Amino acid sequence: MKVKTELLQAFLDKYKITAAILARDMGLKTADIETLLQGEAVNEETARRFIYYFGADEAVKMINWAALGKQSPLDEG
Repeated sequence: MKVKTELLQAFLDKYKITAAILARDMGLKTADIETLLQGEAVNEETARRFIYYFGADEAVKMINWAALGKQSPLDEG
């Protein structure tokens, strides 16, 4: 999974938290959040924790579907 880095960074900025704090809250390593912030792919466990933390409705907006070669479920009609 890859995320839209600008949306994840905006979340961190809005709530004035660091990657380390988000990682702790999600039960991940800081390096996992930094990987997301660099626009790189993460493993399935990290993806699951990300979706669980943000909830499916918000996570689906933050996932970089184009980078995954997939169409966003929100675009299907």
